[in-house]
Amino acid sequence: MQFSFFDVLLLIGITQGLVAVPLLLFAKKKRTSNLFLALAILSFCMLFIKIVMNYNGLAGRAGFRYLPNAFELTTAPLFYFYLLALTENGFRWKNKLLIHFIPFAIAQGYALYLYFHVYDLPTSDLQDQAARLFHYAPVKEVENWLIVISILGYLFAGYRKFVQFQQRVKNNTADSAYPTLRWLKSIIILSAILISFLIINMLVDRFWYIESHTEAHWKTYFIYQAAVTYYLSFMAYRQPKIDLKQIYPPESLENAQETFSESHGTVVNQLEQVLQEQKLYLDPSLNVSRLAQELDISPTNLSLIINSHYKQSFRSLINDYRLKDIKAKLLDPNNKASILSLALESGFNSEASFYRVFKATTGLTPRAFIEQHSAKD
Repeated sequence: MQFSFFDVLLLIGITQGLVAVPLLLFAKKKRTSNLFLALAILSFCMLFIKIVMNYNGLAGRAGFRYLPNAFELTTAPLFYFYLLALTENGFRWKNKLLIHFIPFAIAQGYALYLYFHVYDLPTSDLQDQAARLFHYAPVKEVENWLIVISILGYLFAGYRKFVQFQQRVKNNTADSAYPTLRWLKSIIILSAILISFLIINMLVDRFWYIESHTEAHWKTYFIYQAAVTYYLSFMAYRQPKIDLKQIYPPESLENAQETFSESHGTVVNQLEQVLQEQKLYLDPSLNVSRLAQELDISPTNLSLIINSHYKQSFRSLINDYRLKDIKAKLLDPNNKASILSLALESGFNSEASFYRVFKATTGLTPRAFIEQHSAKD
């Protein structure tokens, strides 16, 4: 058996995925999220094994032709549960969630039933004839579109959960480089590209029959999917464990809403005094719980008061103080430190997050800001 360059690329993705799966499953720090991600990566590997078999002629042999493999229907719900396990405080698996895998169970059940009915037939032609009696072609067409619907549905649901979590992070921590947000955002973007690629390929095949002339579009799609698998496998094990306690205040939002209005004005005055005098915003890991402790108020009440009074999130408020601090430093002629050093001193925890916030707020880069004010002087 000879492997083409295309096969080698898929095999690299398979290898990286199969290495990552046990690392995630048996990591020292047991996380529910690791289980879902490991199974999702494994489902990718199962797909690539099927693709390699198809392009190397193994699928033409009687024993391999209808090998049951419907694991693509598990990928989207597994990634969705991975996102929930990362972002929902106290997420626990419940047996009722198995309902999400009913399409896979039906498709895999059909595949197994067909496989064992045609397995004993000596030639692939006879197996094909038997498969037609089981309506194999229309069933596979339905399965293919179910995969598309599944990815679109879970991608939309996952994106909504991500947006909600992103807002919660902004309301409860001033860390502008929160690692989980970047990681989840990259997964969502990669998934959106993947499903777009898949839909385009399926449509051009069904309306323009391109597949009868070339398979370049499908090979490109599978290479991209292998690259995604490699990336996820490589990066997943490096993701830090996040502390959801600072993102989810302990008390209920409903109870907080009933009590926060009475001390609104007092808390605002105390908040501004604490930020100006103690300069807590200089701490890059500052979160709403720590600031609430300084003010002797619940985190949820403090978050609600900030949202109501300042019309912005906790993170935006803290970044405003950080920006005010670094602007003064940038314009100080006696300050010879680098821009990055000044940014870190002002509470920003990375160069990328500082430049992003500074440019979004002022419309200028830090250096352009300095030059603009120097020209005025």
